Amino acid sequence: MTNPLEPSKLRPWVYLLPVLLFIIGLVITTFIWQSSRVQHLAEHRTSFETLVTRIRFRIENRIQKNEQILRGVVGFFAASKHISRAEFRAYVATLDLHERYPGIQGVGFSLRIAPADLINHEQAIRAEGFPDYHVRPIGTRDVYSAIIYLEPFDWRNQRAFGYDMFSEPIRRSAMRHAWEQGQVAVSGKVRLVQETNQDVQAGFLIYVPVYQFGSIPDSIDARRNNLLGWAYSPLRVKNLMDSLLKNEYPELAQQIAITIYDGMDMTPDSLMFTSAAPTELTPHHFEEVQPIELSHHAWILHAQTLPAFDAHLYQLTVEDISIIAAGMGASFILAAFAWILLYNHGHVTRALHQTARAHNELLKSQQQLRLIFDASDVAIFLTDLNGKITQANAWMAERLRCPFGELIGSDYLSHVHPNDSESTQEWITHLLEQRQSISKLERRYCTRDGEEFWGQMSGHVISDYRQQPIGFVGVIVDITHRRNLEAHTHFLAHHDYLTGLPNRLLFAERIEQSLALARRYQRHLGLLFLDLNGFKPINDQYGHQVGDEVLREVARRLQNHIRASDTVCRQGGDEFIILVPELTAPDHLIQLQHILIDVIRQPYLIMGHALTMSVSIGQALYPQHGDTVETLLYHADAAMYRAKHAAADHYSRK
Repeated sequence: MTNPLEPSKLRPWVYLLPVLLFIIGLVITTFIWQSSRVQHLAEHRTSFETLVTRIRFRIENRIQKNEQILRGVVGFFAASKHISRAEFRAYVATLDLHERYPGIQGVGFSLRIAPADLINHEQAIRAEGFPDYHVRPIGTRDVYSAIIYLEPFDWRNQRAFGYDMFSEPIRRSAMRHAWEQGQVAVSGKVRLVQETNQDVQAGFLIYVPVYQFGSIPDSIDARRNNLLGWAYSPLRVKNLMDSLLKNEYPELAQQIAITIYDGMDMTPDSLMFTSAAPTELTPHHFEEVQPIELSHHAWILHAQTLPAFDAHLYQLTVEDISIIAAGMGASFILAAFAWILLYNHGHVTRALHQTARAHNELLKSQQQLRLIFDASDVAIFLTDLNGKITQANAWMAERLRCPFGELIGSDYLSHVHPNDSESTQEWITHLLEQRQSISKLERRYCTRDGEEFWGQMSGHVISDYRQQPIGFVGVIVDITHRRNLEAHTHFLAHHDYLTGLPNRLLFAERIEQSLALARRYQRHLGLLFLDLNGFKPINDQYGHQVGDEVLREVARRLQNHIRASDTVCRQGGDEFIILVPELTAPDHLIQLQHILIDVIRQPYLIMGHALTMSVSIGQALYPQHGDTVETLLYHADAAMYRAKHAAADHYSRK
C-alpha cells in the first residue's frame, strides 16, 4: 500500500529541466547581444556612408572650383580684345594655383586654327621668340588646335606647348562637346603630355569654350563658326586626391581605401586612383559605391574599409560585456532555481518549512528575473488580443514618460504617433491573422509630455496550447539617433557645410522648378551673381577661421534681406548666387541689388577685428537674357565680371 507521505517519484527526463532552462537563457542572451551588435554595426555603417558622401562632395566641389577658374579665364578673354602672353601669365599668377588648387597642372588656352591659317600661325609664334615652335603632331587634319598659353610655363608644361589636343580622340570628344554645346566638359582618362617616365599618373582635362565677341552664340551653327579656342586645365589625379585626403582626412589612411574609376565601369583600364596598395585590399566589412557627377562626364567612387577599421567593429564594448554577464547570471540563477525545486520535491512531505523556503526562493528568483527584464535598454511589452498592454518593463515606462501603473492596461496604439497609428494597426491585425512575426517596423512614438521619438519594433504572436493567438509580445529599440544621422546626411547632401546655405545641387533643383513655373505662367525670374571684393586679403591676413566667420556673416545678411521665396546659394569661395522667382517688375531686382550692396558694405566685427568689404553684382532676367539655366548663369556671371572691372560696390546687367 502506498504511503501518502512518501515523496512522489519524478520521471527521469524532468531532471534535465535545469540544463534546458540554462540553454534557453543563453539563447535569449545571445539574441539580445546579437540585436545590440546589429544596431552597433548599423550605426557604424551609417557613419561610414556619411563619410564617403562627404568625400564625394569634396571631390565634386574641388572640380567645380577648377571649372570656376576657367570661367574666369573666359571672362578675361571676353573683357579684352587681345591678351598677350605676359598678360595671361600675370592673370594666372594671381590665382596662386599650387597653394589653393593642388593637383591642377596649370591653366592654359588652346587656339582653334583653320588649315589655311596653320603656316601663318606657326610663323607668328616663332616671331615671339620660339624659333622651334610647330603644331604637333604633324599631319593633315580638318581642324587644328594648339596650346599657345599654359601657365605656369615650367619645364613640365613646356612639353605641351604647341600640342594639338583635338588630334587625340578622348580629348577631342570633350573639346567638341564644349565647342558645340557652349558648356564645360571634362575629358576621360588620359596620359597628360606633361608626364615623364617617373611618377606616371592618370590625368584628365577640363575645357570651357571661348567664343568671339564674348557671349555664347544661340545656335549650334553659330557656335561652330565663332569658336576662338578653349580655356582648359590639365590635372593629375593622384596629386589632386593626395592633397584632398591628406589635408582634409589624414586619419583615413589606415581606415578606408578610396578608389576612383573613369566612366561607369570598374575595370583595371578605367582605374584612375587608389589610396591603398593592392595587398591592403583584403576582404572587408563595409563597401560603398557612389557616382561622381562631372560636367559631361562621370566617375565612380569606390570605398571600402581596411583591416584596421574592421578590427574595431568586432571589439567587445562595455555594453556587450554587461549584456553577456547579466544574461549568463540570469540563466545560471534560473537553472539553479529549477534544480532546487527538483531536489526539494522529495522532502516536501517531511518538512513544511522547506516548502516555505522554496516559496521564498521562488519569489526571489521572480524578482531577479523582473530586475533583468527591467534592466534591458529596450522596451519589452505584452498585449492581449485587444491591444491592451498586460506587461511591460521599466525602460518602456521611462522612455514613454508614463507612470507604470497607467502604462499597464493602456492601449498600445495610444502611444504610437497619430500619423502612424492606422498603419501600425493594420500591421498588427495582419500579424495576428497570419500568426507571423514582425521585424524592423519603424514607427514614431509619443511620450506623455508630447516628445516624439523613433522606434524599431519586432514582435511575435503568443499562442495557447491549442495554437490559438492570445496576445502579442513586442520589443521596441530606440533608433532616434540613427534617424537623426540619416536626416543630417540628407541635409549635408543639399547644403553648404560652411554657411548652411543651399548648395549647388539644391540650387539647381530650385532654379529648374522656378524656371518651369516661369515658362508656364509667363512670369519674370531673376538671378544675381555676387562676388565679394576684399575677401581674399582678409582671409590671407587674418586666417581661414576669420574668413569662414566672414562668409557665415555674409550668408546671414543675405538671408535676412531676401524674400522667403528667394534662394541664396554659396557658389564657392566668396561667390554667391541669389534666385529671385516671380518678379513683379524687373526694377525690383535693381532695388534688391542696391540693398545688398549697402548690406555687404556695413562693417564686420569678427573675432575682435573690424573689417570692411564690398561686392560686385551681376544680374540676368528671364526671359530677356535667356530661357535656360546655363544661359542665365552665364549672363549673370559675365555681368558680375563687368561690374567687378568697373568699380567696387557696383552692379551690372547683362
